[in-house]
Amino acid sequence: MTPAALFSRPRLHLLAALSSLLLAACGGGSGDGDDGHDEGQRIDSAGRLALIEANSPSLRLYELDSASVLSSFALANTPSAVLASPNYRHALAVQRNQDLVQIADGGLWQEDHVDHLHDYKQAPKRLAARISGARPTPDAVHEGRAAFFMDGVAAENRSAQVQVFNEAAIASGTPESSLTLPLAMHGTAEPRGNFLLSTWRAATATSTLPSHVELYRRNGSSWQFVQRFDTPCPDLHGSFSNKDHSAFGCSDGVLLVTQSGENFTARKLPNPADMPANARIGTVIGHSQLTTRVGLASPGLVYEIDPVAGSLKKIAWAEGRTRRAHAFDRQGGKLMLLDDLGTLHLLDARRQWAAIKSLAAVPVMPTAAPFPAIATSQARDEAWISDPLGRQLLPVDTAAATLRPALKLGFAPAGLAWLGIKR
Repeated sequence: MTPAALFSRPRLHLLAALSSLLLAACGGGSGDGDDGHDEGQRIDSAGRLALIEANSPSLRLYELDSASVLSSFALANTPSAVLASPNYRHALAVQRNQDLVQIADGGLWQEDHVDHLHDYKQAPKRLAARISGARPTPDAVHEGRAAFFMDGVAAENRSAQVQVFNEAAIASGTPESSLTLPLAMHGTAEPRGNFLLSTWRAATATSTLPSHVELYRRNGSSWQFVQRFDTPCPDLHGSFSNKDHSAFGCSDGVLLVTQSGENFTARKLPNPADMPANARIGTVIGHSQLTTRVGLASPGLVYEIDPVAGSLKKIAWAEGRTRRAHAFDRQGGKLMLLDDLGTLHLLDARRQWAAIKSLAAVPVMPTAAPFPAIATSQARDEAWISDPLGRQLLPVDTAAATLRPALKLGFAPAGLAWLGIKR
C-alpha cells in the first residue's frame, strides 16, 4: 500500500474531527491571547514587571513585550517591597508597617494538563484577597511554596508567626498552613516539603534577633515541633534553601542544616579569619541549580558558602565598594552585583566566581534609599535594573553580558519583581 493510500479522504475527516474534540476538551480555540491558546502552542512573552514607586500607594504592571505600563492599581498604603509568588504568577505588595500584603494577578501563567503544559494570558488584576500578619517579612521560597515570616510586635505582645502558601493559597489570601511562635522576633523560615525550619529566641534575650533554628513537621494546617538544633546561631539574620541544605546567617558564621530524607543535622561554618571583626553575614542568596550559595556582609563583602566542602571563602569582586543590589541570572551561572558607583559586576558562578565583565549601568546613583534593585527573567536571558533617579529601567542581556537601551518610565521605581511563565 502506498503512503498516500494510508491517508484516504475519510480518514483525514476522522483525524480532523478528533483534533477538534481534543482542542475543545483542552479549552483551545482561536488562540487570540485573551484566555489561552491553541493546543500544542505556547505563549511567547518576555513577561511583565511589577513595579512600586517611592512614596506612592500604587502598583504598576509593566508589559515587557510592548515596553509600556499595562495596568496600575491603587494600594491601601505605600508598599515597602514587591515580591513574586513561587510560580511567578502573582505580585505581592508588602506593606510591612501596616501588617498587610496585597496581591495582584500578573495575568501570565501555565497549567499542567497531564499530557501537556497549557499557557494562559490575561489582563492583570488586583485581587480582593489579602495576606495579614504582624510585620510581614519578605518570603522564602522553596519547591513551589513560600513562607512569610510575620515578626510580631514585642511591645504589643504580638507573637511571631509563619504562614506557608502555595500559588493557589496566595490567590485566596489564606495560608495552607501556619505556625504561631511564643515570642516576637525578626526571624526567618524555610519550607522544606512536609518540614519547616523556623527560628527561636529566648524569652530573656534583649535582642529581637533569634539565636537558634527549630524543626517542625506538618500536621494538616499546623506544624508540630520536632527539635531545636543545639548548634547556636547568634543574631540570626537571613536564610536560603536548596535541595539538600538550608543556610542561616549568624554573627559568628553560617549555620548549615542538611536534610537527608526525614533526618536533619546542623553544623556551623565559622567566619573566616580574613573577615573583619565587625562584619557578619546577614543575607544569604542562591539558586536552585547551584550547590553553593552566597553570603553577603555589609557594606560590600561577599562570601561563597560551600556546604559540601564545608567552607566559607571570600569572593573578590570590587574591593572597597558598597553593594547596592544583587541577583543571579535565570540559569544560576552568573552572579550580578551592583556597586555604589552604578557599575554592574558579573561573576561566573561555575568558574570559582571569576570576573566576566563590569558594565557602567546606572548613570547617577542615589545617596539614599530607594536604591536600584535587580529583577531576573525566568523566561529569557534578561534582567532589569531599576533606576530611581533616571526614572527608567536598565535592561541587561545576561547571556551576552551587555546593556540594552533604557526603558523610560516617567516615575521613580522603588522596587520590582518579574512575573511570567518560567522556561
